[in-house]
Amino acid sequence: MKRTSQIRKIAGDDEERLSTLPDCVLCYVLSFLDTKYAVQTCVLSKRFKNLWSSLPDLNFDRKSFKKLSSFNNFVDRALTLRDNSVKVNNFKFSSRGAITCSFLDKVVNYAMSHGVQGLNLFVQYNESYHFPEAGYSSESLRIFELKCNKYHIKLKKPLSFPELKVLHLERVTFMHSDIVLSCPNLRDLTLRDCCSSRELDTLNINAPHLTKLTISSGYLELVAGKVVVSAPRLASFCYSGYHPLLLYMGELSGLEAISVDIDRFSYWKETKEEEEKKLALDVLNMLQHFHNAKSVTLSLGTIQILSVVPDLLAHERSPFVNMRSLKFKASRSCSNSVVPSHVMKFLLNSSSSVEVFMGLPRCKSCTLPPLRRRRKRCECCWQ
Repeated sequence: MKRTSQIRKIAGDDEERLSTLPDCVLCYVLSFLDTKYAVQTCVLSKRFKNLWSSLPDLNFDRKSFKKLSSFNNFVDRALTLRDNSVKVNNFKFSSRGAITCSFLDKVVNYAMSHGVQGLNLFVQYNESYHFPEAGYSSESLRIFELKCNKYHIKLKKPLSFPELKVLHLERVTFMHSDIVLSCPNLRDLTLRDCCSSRELDTLNINAPHLTKLTISSGYLELVAGKVVVSAPRLASFCYSGYHPLLLYMGELSGLEAISVDIDRFSYWKETKEEEEKKLALDVLNMLQHFHNAKSVTLSLGTIQILSVVPDLLAHERSPFVNMRSLKFKASRSCSNSVVPSHVMKFLLNSSSSVEVFMGLPRCKSCTLPPLRRRRKRCECCWQ
């Protein structure tokens, strides 16, 4: 009995301390919870009954519900009952199941109409879908992440966000040649498994303050033609994919680091010698844009592509005239860990005092493929 009374006293003291906190602090604490659990706090006391409706951060995650219909009903009701006078700082919406176009329209319209600053959407469809009209422009949005795990979302016109700083697009189809328009503050742009409509032969990235650009593509090319990048302050460029990009870039005087990973596997099956040489030339042309880079990272797949044109490399100057660091990394399909001497000589012939890092498997007796070695983090096989 004595122990029970002590527990009740401690619980009462905790509840009293909690009740003395101002609403703004309680809302801040609740904002770290999934909105489903934040709403459930309404049963704690009268004070918590409507506290959830004033939360500035909303997080709707499908994995917290057994059925998709229950998730949709909860989101619909929460947005209806929420205090409309309170702006939304961060809005996260993750639907692990096919949703209707009209439902996403409602979600995006609500976020944009309440001054959202950070918007994170992860959606799944059973068909291709045009992004809601309200999602193309906002005066308040600063961080925008849009991902689709199956069919691509179509963007029919450029995005216009004056305050946007971070943009992450995954599995998006561009129907217009300009990705962004009127985004003067954009600093970080990531395009993952995106593509453009067949009618487009040019894709433009115009961002005067962009410092980091990451492009990752699978079997679908980002664009059938050229990618024009106008980003004079670009400091970091990272590309991985099966196809080298046909780039048109201005002077990148502030470029610090680049990483290029072109997987040769899809090309080397039954390809002719002329096609292999053309691919190597395309890779060389792509690398020419990064002559100011100080740190260069190349995958084994990229190295193996360059290795098929030894005569050309013997008479060419390396584009990396300002290089101070050169690193090689494992490729998804290339198990050979040797960098040919003629490729190494070519890469270093325009620079002096270059540090070379071999981030590759060292144990020749290990028969595991590179991906499995990386997952196991074998100290014997990795530096």
